[in-house]
Amino acid sequence: MKTLTDFFRKIFQRPKQTAPSSAATTFIATAHEEMLAQHLQHATNWKYGKEKGWTADMEAGIIAFQFAGERTGTTHFQVIGIYNDADKVFSWAWAQNTIPTTLRSHAMLAKQWGKTEQHPSFQTSSVRCSMEDAWNFAAVTRKLAGAISVYRGRVGNRYFFMTTDEILIDIKTSADASPAAKAVDIAPSQTHWAKGRQKTKW
Repeated sequence: MKTLTDFFRKIFQRPKQTAPSSAATTFIATAHEEMLAQHLQHATNWKYGKEKGWTADMEAGIIAFQFAGERTGTTHFQVIGIYNDADKVFSWAWAQNTIPTTLRSHAMLAKQWGKTEQHPSFQTSSVRCSMEDAWNFAAVTRKLAGAISVYRGRVGNRYFFMTTDEILIDIKTSADASPAAKAVDIAPSQTHWAKGRQKTKW
């Protein structure tokens, strides 16, 4: 009798969802729009996208930006994932053991969201997708984590997507400070840009 009951349960059970819900799709679109709005604001405030270079301290969880005129900026970050432009594959940070656990918690939020919404792209460690899809993954992660922004740093054919906290601009002389830069927190020059800024949790 038990076997017959199980048989009918398998036949009439509700089929599993195979595609993201309309609510999930809307959430992704909203997250993407919010991310773009933040990028526009940051481009005005601290020249987002105009940096000459970037360096990440994986132990401290801090990224440093180099701008024109010897200006620098530092902020805390977490890794969302890495997009390989050569093979068009996005690898989630939550599946990368080489990345410190403390830098993967935001990516884990995205994985949990994907599980709740039954979205396979957020639950699969590596996803073949477009760069636009990778930006959407990053936008959702930022929104879930309540992070200030998303930064994409390039290393060869690989693009590192990261959530970031408030950026602190370091200006050596007050004469160099533009009105936009003065609106951002100013940090004094330090021997090492990560010194004294490490957080136990972000």
